[in-house]
Amino acid sequence: MFKNLSIKSKVLIISLIAIVIVSISISFESIYSINKLSKEKIEKFKEESYSNKEKELENYVSLALKTVESYYSRTAIDKIKVEVQEDLKAQAKFLFSILDYEYNKYKDTLSTNELKARLIEIIDGTRYGETGYFWVNDLDANIVVHPIKPQLNGKDLSEFKDKGGKRIFVEFANVAKKDGEGFVDYVWPKPGFEEPQPKVSFVKLFKPYGWVIGTGEYVSDVSASLKAEALKSISAMRYGQNGYFWINDSHPKMVMHPIKPSLDGKDLSKSKDPAGKFLFNEMVEVSKTKNKGGLVKYLWEKPGKEEPQKKFSYVKKFEPWDWIIGTGAYVDDIEENIIKMEAETNNDIKEVVIFTLVYTFISVLVVLALFSFLIKRAIVKPLDDLNRAIIKVTSDDSSSSSQIEKKSNDEIGKVVDSFNAYINKLQDGFKEDAKVIEEVENVIQKVNNGFYVYKVEKESSNPSVKQLRNSINAMIEGTNQKLEEINRILIEYGNSNFDYKSDANNHKNSNGIIGSIYTSTRLLGGTISEFLAMITTTGEKLDGDTAVLSSSSTKLSTSANEQAASLEETAAAVEEITSIIKTSNEKVNRMSVLANDLSNSAQEGESLASKTTQAMDDIDKQVNAINEAITVIDQIAFQTNILSLNAAVEAATAGEAGKGFAVVAQEVRNLASRSADAAKEIKELVESATIKANEGKQIADNMISGYGSLNNKVNETIELIADVTTASKEQESGIIQINDAVNSLDRATQVNASSATQISNLANEVSKLSTNLLDIADRAVFNKNKKKEICDIDLVFKICELKNDHIIFKNTNFAKVGTFETWSVNSATNCNFGKWILEQEKENCDFTKVTIWKEMKEYHEKVHNSVEEYVNLNAKKAPNNELEKVSRDLETYTAKLFDIMDMIKVERCKNISNDETKINESSKNESKKVEVPPISVPKKEEKPTKTKSEPKQVVANKHDDDEWESF
Repeated sequence: MFKNLSIKSKVLIISLIAIVIVSISISFESIYSINKLSKEKIEKFKEESYSNKEKELENYVSLALKTVESYYSRTAIDKIKVEVQEDLKAQAKFLFSILDYEYNKYKDTLSTNELKARLIEIIDGTRYGETGYFWVNDLDANIVVHPIKPQLNGKDLSEFKDKGGKRIFVEFANVAKKDGEGFVDYVWPKPGFEEPQPKVSFVKLFKPYGWVIGTGEYVSDVSASLKAEALKSISAMRYGQNGYFWINDSHPKMVMHPIKPSLDGKDLSKSKDPAGKFLFNEMVEVSKTKNKGGLVKYLWEKPGKEEPQKKFSYVKKFEPWDWIIGTGAYVDDIEENIIKMEAETNNDIKEVVIFTLVYTFISVLVVLALFSFLIKRAIVKPLDDLNRAIIKVTSDDSSSSSQIEKKSNDEIGKVVDSFNAYINKLQDGFKEDAKVIEEVENVIQKVNNGFYVYKVEKESSNPSVKQLRNSINAMIEGTNQKLEEINRILIEYGNSNFDYKSDANNHKNSNGIIGSIYTSTRLLGGTISEFLAMITTTGEKLDGDTAVLSSSSTKLSTSANEQAASLEETAAAVEEITSIIKTSNEKVNRMSVLANDLSNSAQEGESLASKTTQAMDDIDKQVNAINEAITVIDQIAFQTNILSLNAAVEAATAGEAGKGFAVVAQEVRNLASRSADAAKEIKELVESATIKANEGKQIADNMISGYGSLNNKVNETIELIADVTTASKEQESGIIQINDAVNSLDRATQVNASSATQISNLANEVSKLSTNLLDIADRAVFNKNKKKEICDIDLVFKICELKNDHIIFKNTNFAKVGTFETWSVNSATNCNFGKWILEQEKENCDFTKVTIWKEMKEYHEKVHNSVEEYVNLNAKKAPNNELEKVSRDLETYTAKLFDIMDMIKVERCKNISNDETKINESSKNESKKVEVPPISVPKKEEKPTKTKSEPKQVVANKHDDDEWESF
């Protein structure tokens, strides 16, 4: 709107605005000065009032703190002893009265052990208060009974020390020995606390058994009691009309609030005033950072007021008990005084504003009348004249009147001169620009025809046209250099130089499609080098193999001929062996007949020996009968001799009349003696005959056993001869088959010899072909290092395919960037290369474990990210330098990725080579271990070695030397 106003109106408006601004500035300065003085006065009053209030609250808190300190001073160990000694003594005295009574009552009726057990039971069960108990140790610091920790019973605690290093049980014993009773202070574990707590114990000696009986009380228990008294005292303290004190800890948790006891024990960390201030957290922070305490300001409800009022609280921390003692006071009376002072200041400011407005209005009226006359005369009229002249110039088509007429030498006249000069410069520039644009169209037409050697020569003073000319020339020259370099590479490829190393500097700026063409051209050379490396490697291997094949076929031919001659000799020897085996079969049949005859004779001898044994048994029976008869005769002779002796005695008794009977008795006795002698001789003969008969029987038994063994051996011999007969027949059949096989082998050997000759000829032909193949490959120059990459043909073709995929991936996305849209490119894990990487890692391929594998994955990710980044920046229409940097990085990442992919093929070949080396070494070791024994033909003059006889096994006899044994 302002730009459509006339200069007169603009000048008037500006003047009026200036007057208003000056007036407002004066007003603001006056208001500011008044306001500043008022604020300083109010601030001084506020500071003094607040300081006095803070000092007042500090004095009250100090008074409360001194009260708490007086209670805390009573928690010292010496004072706690005084606090608890009467109670501990009273409890111990009561227990000792029971123990003395029981001891005196049963000391004469119970044994010592029984009485001790009774007293220990009383001590173990005695309790007082909530946690009071008694324990017993002896004068050697051995625990007799401990009701709270029975695991200590019977243990020697003379070396037991509390946390402060005091041997407390030794101390108990020493106090009891020395004074009979006393107090000991120490630290001891307390339920509910992780660390041992200070404790005071009273011990007294039970003299009958030398027991030290003790009981104690924790300092914390006494402290808790004193804390409770302190809280009660602070809770009752008041000052003024409604002044009070509260206590919270550093959690913060309310310990005591006399006005709102419902807050006691509550967590106040989340408590905040209406303004959102966590007032208790701030109290904790102030008490921590300020040792003398500090002031906390907040809003709090006040009786009789609808809105929360500002309140000051002074807090100070009592460190030993972690108490934060505070008291507060409302400062609304101070605020009311401040409001009154501010109202007075506002009235003064209002008067200044009214005066300024009146003065400004009068000034505006005066300036408006004066400026209307002067501006119209000095500025508006000359500008109207200039405007009419410019309209006339712009509407006139003739070149003669193209400039504006100058009528004055003031600022407007200078504007006319500048305008005329500008028009002249524009006309000259239009002519130069037209010439440059005409030449640009001519050069672009030639470039479209394929000629990149023309440049735009015309120049213009217009910077934009000059920049356009330079950019077109730089584009043509840069594109020409890149295409010439690619052309040189292709010419070298055409001349079979596939190892041509291009200048990397010529293509350091090759991006986009040109970069893809350059990368594809290099990839073509690498692929052809791989093919030539495969051809060369295959040709060299084929050349070496054909040489080996030719040599082997020659050896095979020679060996086949030698084998044929050997087979003829073998056939003759086999025929001779066949004749020998037939003769041996006839002899074996004869041996079988003789063995059968021998078996029959052995059976007859065994039968006769059995009969002899039977006869001997009969003789033995008869001899035994004779022995029995002789024994009877001997007994009869003995009894007859006794009877004749008795008869002689009777005859002698008869006197003369018995003489005749005595003679008869004598004769009878003589006959009895002779009968006994004869019986004895017969018995000796019979015994001798019995011995001889037994010997004959033994011999006959041995003959039977011998004939049985002989018969068994003969039967085994017959079986062996039968086996030999069967084996001989099989050998004869086998030898005949061997003879036929040898003849067939002889014929096959002749065929092999002929085939070996043909193989040798074919090997020579293949050798010539491989030599020609190597000669053809040698005519081309290629990267010899590619031989290190081609051992795995599938991997070579797969990596080549994956490289082409990424060139196509880049070109496909770059073909769409002209739309300046954005899209998501294929991720590194979803492309064919990413899927191939996952497959190789899943199969745990050896080349996935090398360090460059991880580096390859990183560059692969960078390639995809760079394409994505270029698409996004292009959609945002980023500056060319950013796009150029991203595309240049993309080409660098792509080249590095392709190099690492080639290195992966090298690593694969190394692993294959190592595996083959291990296999070859293993094969060599196995070939050294396996020794083929030489085939030796037995000589007829050598005697076979005699071996141990085994059933059903024919062995050579050292005394036999027929054809069978020699064979």
